Amino acid sequence: MTYKGKTITKHQRGNWYVRLRHNGKVITVYGRTQVEAYEKLKIVADKIEIEKMRLRLQQLDSVATPSVLTIATVEGSTAKNYTFKEWFDEWLSSYKVGNVRQATIDSFKKTVSYLEKLYSVPINEVSSLMLSKTINAIVGCRAKDKIHNLCRQMFLIAFNNKIVDSNPTLIIPRPKQYAKFEKKALTPEQQARFIELCLADLGKYEPLLVCVLQGIRKGELLALRPNDFNFKENSLRIDESYDHNYPDDLMTKNSASVRTMPMFDLTKQLLLKYKDIDPTKRIYGHIHGTTLNLWLGKLLKANGLPRMTLHELRHTFITRCHEKGIDELIIQKWVGHAKGSRMTKAVYTHINDEDELKSIELLNKTA
Repeated sequence: MTYKGKTITKHQRGNWYVRLRHNGKVITVYGRTQVEAYEKLKIVADKIEIEKMRLRLQQLDSVATPSVLTIATVEGSTAKNYTFKEWFDEWLSSYKVGNVRQATIDSFKKTVSYLEKLYSVPINEVSSLMLSKTINAIVGCRAKDKIHNLCRQMFLIAFNNKIVDSNPTLIIPRPKQYAKFEKKALTPEQQARFIELCLADLGKYEPLLVCVLQGIRKGELLALRPNDFNFKENSLRIDESYDHNYPDDLMTKNSASVRTMPMFDLTKQLLLKYKDIDPTKRIYGHIHGTTLNLWLGKLLKANGLPRMTLHELRHTFITRCHEKGIDELIIQKWVGHAKGSRMTKAVYTHINDEDELKSIELLNKTA
């Protein structure tokens, strides 16, 4: 039973529940029966929708004040003559706030500070030459790439809304320096050794082992709760992401990140011990994300394995999938990668169940 895209799920304890996200927070609605949960969901979902609509109207009223922004005519339609900074603020509040995690919002605010010289320039006068010079003057490959990505998103929306006559980011290539940083992954032999080392000290390294076996992100790992495990169907539900800097914001990276993936054989053996504990308690809630990276670094260094980040354990999982010839669409479904087109999404939702089962067998043999 669903309502406005939200599916009501039966809990292991017998009651029914559904989770909603609003303003970076997770709201859980419970019911003793599916019908009761459905009625409560309707009330909460409708309230959230009304609140969002009211907020949007307030934002439109605030930017429509003539004293704030000058009205101009663009291609026969009315539009605001935004400066670069004014458009960034409008783009952020209208298209990102409430749709991405607070950590991402803060990252955008930090990134735009590199473009301070362009703040007062009318957005329609910002050229590709201006942007290229500004980006090239930045020291740091990752910073350049973040700025390039921010500008690309901002100007795409501006062009689609006829705020600018053309999109200057279309002819600016992604910074070449960034390509030097290749994504690393353990070889099959190194992965086997890594698994062996983790199994030898599970009390400490179990979270690292789950990362490499399931290919999940650090935040998704830290958000895992027993009610995310379905041992009958051998599946793992990913619908939250935890960051110690934003403990109340459990929103995942994007909508594709909310998914159900197979729980592989070795993972199931590791997680069975959590079956009867508090289903709402985070199983790795006692561990800080920074600690995991420290443990990983020391483990790899002490055993002659290549230096690697926690996220590169995820790359290792994806690499093993490719090596086994698993279909790209199945990999995307498992790891929660966003799709780039409507056609891809349509195909993605109709993956052959038989093909997926064969792929699960291939990965179980690897583990």
